[in-house]
Amino acid sequence: MINNYLLKGSVIAAFFLQGAVFGQTSLIHYWNFNNNTSAAAITTPTSTLVGGSMTAVTSGTTEIDFAGGTGQNFNVDNLNARNGDTSGTHLRYNFPINGNLQFNLPTTGYNNVVVKFTTRRSGSGAGTQTWSYSTNGTTFQTYQTVSPLDANPQLVTFDFSNIAGVANNPNFKLKVEFSAGSNNGTVGNNRFDNFTVDATAVGGADTTPPTVTYLPANNTNNASTTVNPTISFNENVRLTDNSTINDSNAQNLVDFRLGNASGTQVPFTTTFSGNKITVIPTSGLVPNQTYYLALKPNMVEDTSDNALTTATSTTFTTAGTSISLDKNLIKVNENAGTLAFKINVANPSNSTVNLVVKPAPFSTADSNDFTLANQTITLTPSTSSYTVNIPITDDTLQEQQAEYFVVSLENPVGAVISGDSNATVYIIDNDTPVPVPSNQISLNYIGSFDPSGNNNSSTEIVVHDPATQRLFTISSVTDVFDIINFSNPSSPTVINTINMAPYGGITSIAVKNGIIAVASPNGTNAQGNGSVVFFDINGNFLKQLTVGVLPDMVTFTPDGTKVMTANEGEPNDAYTVDPEGSVSIIDIPALTVAGISNLTQSNVTTLSLTPFNGQETALASSGVRKVKSTSTLAQDLEPEYISISSDSQKAWVSCQENNAVIEVNLSTKTLGNIWGLGKKDMSLPGNGFDASDNNGEILIANWPVKAYYNPDAMASYKIGNTNYLVTANEGDEKDLGGFSERTTVGANGYTLDSTLFPNASILKASHNLGRFRVTNVNGNTDGDAEFEEINALGARSFSIFNADTKQLVYDSGDKFERYIAANHPAIFNADNEANGAKNRSRAKGPEPEGVTLGTIGGQTYAFITLERTGGVMVYNITDPNNPTFTDYKHSRMTSAYGGDNGPEGIIYIAPENTTTGKGYVIIANEISGTLSMYEVTGSGTLAAGEVKPEKATFNVFPNPVAKGNTLYFNRTQDYELYDMSGKLVGKEKNALTIDTSKLSTGVYLVKTSEGHLKRVIVK
Repeated sequence: MINNYLLKGSVIAAFFLQGAVFGQTSLIHYWNFNNNTSAAAITTPTSTLVGGSMTAVTSGTTEIDFAGGTGQNFNVDNLNARNGDTSGTHLRYNFPINGNLQFNLPTTGYNNVVVKFTTRRSGSGAGTQTWSYSTNGTTFQTYQTVSPLDANPQLVTFDFSNIAGVANNPNFKLKVEFSAGSNNGTVGNNRFDNFTVDATAVGGADTTPPTVTYLPANNTNNASTTVNPTISFNENVRLTDNSTINDSNAQNLVDFRLGNASGTQVPFTTTFSGNKITVIPTSGLVPNQTYYLALKPNMVEDTSDNALTTATSTTFTTAGTSISLDKNLIKVNENAGTLAFKINVANPSNSTVNLVVKPAPFSTADSNDFTLANQTITLTPSTSSYTVNIPITDDTLQEQQAEYFVVSLENPVGAVISGDSNATVYIIDNDTPVPVPSNQISLNYIGSFDPSGNNNSSTEIVVHDPATQRLFTISSVTDVFDIINFSNPSSPTVINTINMAPYGGITSIAVKNGIIAVASPNGTNAQGNGSVVFFDINGNFLKQLTVGVLPDMVTFTPDGTKVMTANEGEPNDAYTVDPEGSVSIIDIPALTVAGISNLTQSNVTTLSLTPFNGQETALASSGVRKVKSTSTLAQDLEPEYISISSDSQKAWVSCQENNAVIEVNLSTKTLGNIWGLGKKDMSLPGNGFDASDNNGEILIANWPVKAYYNPDAMASYKIGNTNYLVTANEGDEKDLGGFSERTTVGANGYTLDSTLFPNASILKASHNLGRFRVTNVNGNTDGDAEFEEINALGARSFSIFNADTKQLVYDSGDKFERYIAANHPAIFNADNEANGAKNRSRAKGPEPEGVTLGTIGGQTYAFITLERTGGVMVYNITDPNNPTFTDYKHSRMTSAYGGDNGPEGIIYIAPENTTTGKGYVIIANEISGTLSMYEVTGSGTLAAGEVKPEKATFNVFPNPVAKGNTLYFNRTQDYELYDMSGKLVGKEKNALTIDTSKLSTGVYLVKTSEGHLKRVIVK
């Protein structure tokens, strides 16, 4: 520095003329967020004069995404950057609503504090930032809210100059918390950059020397070999002789060596810009090498003559060679020829790594499906990536839709493996044909009907009375049942709505010979006995009789002499009260209004399930599940659904969560056997399933999972002297506040037996089986801390069991998923509350829910609803050993969420029981609260051409349709579209939809090539 001796008067003049002498602004805290090597690194101040720091509160999904703070136009203006810092990375804070950021900003020795930063949000990120400050380090006061934009970053300034207690305070802190704001942003992120605190020194001239910041910071490991080291200053600096620092003389200020301060000097050059010295090694940085970088003392000062008199330095080690897989999940078609398998190399050097093909049980594909041998890969300093070409065998074998093999990086020498060292390669088979419907019969959608009229209800069950041509539907949401005129199937109307709340609510309904029976839970005590409430055909009350706890289904026997209820007996949410399940039988001496009115409680027999207590071990071998260990078996059993033999002598009652069927002798009103439905081996070809909701691919593969069938609805039929049960294998678990068996394969607490599952890490990958839901009640067969079997709930299929031998005779395997994947990919494993393929892949997939049977043309058909995907599968089950896939139809919307969603109950109405002479399938949709109505066409016979087909019904929906939305046809048609003046405004062949975005609002006529004419309103 150069000393200038001034006269005393000159000094006084300078004091008054230049505020910089006593009021010079200093940058006391600064974060440029450019060191993004870790969360700790990016939250460390770039510079701080008085010990600033930052903490980030993270919980749940909230996180500092230290590597993700790039782009987003922060680099366009680089607002508020200091010391000439170039644009780098910024702070990205994901899912911020559950967390907060806290800045510890001591102002000791400073006043006139001003805080600045830049910020923005993602489209779904929190829309409001609430900033508060603390002067005691503990209690925070709200200061200001900021509304970050989903646009270019904005500069925010907080002036604390006039806020009491902020100046000269070692405990000053700022905190920002997040809320959804007007954009309802609950996920996404908020981002920040160039956070600064400026202040003026208290009571005197600037006497603080510059602060030095090194990158890489001291003791950094795995420093990049491609980024040159830097020495940065927090303010303007010069040489101590007052001359300017430049690219050339900056080299004289730096000591750069191998290892430590006494190591070999490293040749280098320098540049100086924006108060930063960049050190450029002549031969570059070497991988896995330790370096020493120092600023020589007494060489640099600030513009107030404050020199750096002590040596500062950093010692850092560069990253060694790092080898990683380019992808951990790869999909390749069987006919692709060759797969280019890529391995990435960072900081390459002379090194090797083994590429290993993992055999079964890691892989389901083998050397017949691809050609790849274990090999050692040799890398050189110039190898930035390495590609292995893997020939894929295009055979003619019909195989599982997706087979996979696992490739692993192992035993690196002179390098390390970063990230997941395993890749799962799925080969998509091109030989197994997609299930093709036989169309022996076809379902034609004729419309949707909302009994509530206002889309604010649910519709779970539907039944039909042929004599009056009425439908009866229930809504457990509004506790009502509706009586609907179905005499014109194309235009049903509500006749009456009966409020069931005074009786205790509603769970199920049945009708026979003009008598309605309603299952009602206990409205005041859900764990108390429920009832059956009888009404006449117009909804007039007749009788209420007590049955067991939570009657979940009510049905008449075919001969009308009895009513049965399946009493589920569910526990309360805390699982402190667990009533017993039971089955009730009500004798009906006369199925008339008078006969029902004369019923008494003595007509009710409730069968207790306590005789099954103590049989748990024996029953478990057949697949019966006792879920809650502290409950008795009678408490644990939860009767769900009833199917009754055609001769009214026998009933089968499903206990869904227990995977069990209870037989009931209706002649003696006694319990028969209880038997388990066993488990489905999902590792067998044809039993594949799509297991992950987050890998972006439809991969119907085999996995080492044993799935309990857990059917909801059942139906029975008889061929010869043999009884058969048809089950819709939905799956269900006990998931309550006081007890839950739900977990996932990837959960930390779900430990797989290492002997049986050496591939546990592959299974637990989220793109494979890691997110797949399983039960933690079953599978631990030896009582240790590990699971020897992976058990899922629900088989994603329908099954046929021989009810006499209790043996499985047919299961539809993975046909539901394969058919929908090929023909309706937009709704593949979609949820029923939102569109989006694969949302339910991790759970129960399409979730078969309801089933009903119908006899058409001498053939027996099963109609199975898919609760999540929507729609109905149709199978000819005349031969129970060889059912035939016949049809699939759905009526949910795909262009936007809407239509009929959440099918549950289903009925078939035979032609002889309708006014039109046509058969119908009616589906009750729980989520949309609608009825889906399908007309059954085709003779149903196996022979072709025997019956002249009727002209099928044609319909359009939704109607009216909002302009811009899609208008759907129930089946493909050639059409012409006319406005009301008769002008042709559009036509198309083989169409299923009309795009209304180009139409004006108004009324149009759709004319089809078959002669159908439909009036359409565009709103």
